[in-house]
Amino acid sequence: MDIQKLRDSKLIVDKVEEALQAAYNSKADFNEQLDQADPVVLKSLRDPEHEYVVKVSDVLYWAERDAYLDELDHWEGKRQADEHESAIGFIRDSDQRAVFLDLVDAIRGGRVAPFVGAGVSAACGYPMWREALRKMALKLQGLGVQDIEPLMSQYDYLQAAQVFHDAAADQVRHFIKTEFRQRGAIVGPVKLLPDLAKGCIVTTNFDTVIEDLFRDRGQPLDGYMHGTQAGNNFVQRLLRGERCILKLHGDAGQANTHVFTRSQYEAAYGDPLAFQNQLPRALRQIFISHSLLFIGCSLEQDKTLELFQRIVDEAAFEIPDHFAVLNEPNDAALKAQKEARLLHLKVRPIWYPTPLSSDGKPDHGMLEQILRLAIAVSRRQVVFD
Repeated sequence: MDIQKLRDSKLIVDKVEEALQAAYNSKADFNEQLDQADPVVLKSLRDPEHEYVVKVSDVLYWAERDAYLDELDHWEGKRQADEHESAIGFIRDSDQRAVFLDLVDAIRGGRVAPFVGAGVSAACGYPMWREALRKMALKLQGLGVQDIEPLMSQYDYLQAAQVFHDAAADQVRHFIKTEFRQRGAIVGPVKLLPDLAKGCIVTTNFDTVIEDLFRDRGQPLDGYMHGTQAGNNFVQRLLRGERCILKLHGDAGQANTHVFTRSQYEAAYGDPLAFQNQLPRALRQIFISHSLLFIGCSLEQDKTLELFQRIVDEAAFEIPDHFAVLNEPNDAALKAQKEARLLHLKVRPIWYPTPLSSDGKPDHGMLEQILRLAIAVSRRQVVFD
């Protein structure tokens, strides 16, 4: 094309250059890095006294775009590596590389179903189960409710909730509806869920943080099941690979879906466990068809783990690897016992430390760093071998 034809095609050229300029502008940080070098100076042919001063990033982008893109790939790779340096070092030093890379493969293959516990919602202002039960105890003072601390020390939260429900069922429903429908900003590991989950999410939480997050991202969850709620074809949606959420404890705003007390658990799961009930049936389907990724969960013994134990012991299905990112116990014997129990359930843990922060609370920052690194490696943005 000669120069005259190029001028005649000005409208088309302007559109192309506008798109190219927008792409260039989107890499302002990288351009700034390139432009730390001295600019290119060109003398004018028309006016020998005049000089054109051109930034290095402009020269590369408009004259040698392949070189510009090669430099960009190198810069972004190094930046990603620097960003994830702490998590990379931790995974290597703690000898957890093999489990981590298997988790990466599951994320890359779209097989992961996050299993989200109260620890994830805590960053958004919601109470942990222990905290919520103790707060409920204060609300019910004066009703002669028995001391729940012995139950709490044994992680028997179901029976503690049952005590409250037996004493003041209406107050308990009101507490759940109000306590778990208030929140601050959506922050922390929960924001990574859209990058981890292609289909199903399971949660023990009453709140709507997950649904709000996906809606805000323009990716609303297509299917859902709240506790014992019926009639929404959850398993069919699950099998079709639709984005869906299973809220094991129900939704805060719908008291008829709550699965919170021991009697509610027994009704939902069966006593003994009954896979014809919809909640156990849905959980079994997820357990045998996805790789669960437990985050924000303590994974102490409860009905859900009993269900998984039953599936494993029956040996009727090929069970995929499941994963858990867990804060490491201080007691080595307790850690060994917990790991043995989880491995029997086909759950492979990745342990992370929780040093005390400045306010004296455990710092779970490494959890988010590990998840971010897993996502970056799954996308091949970071090389980890």
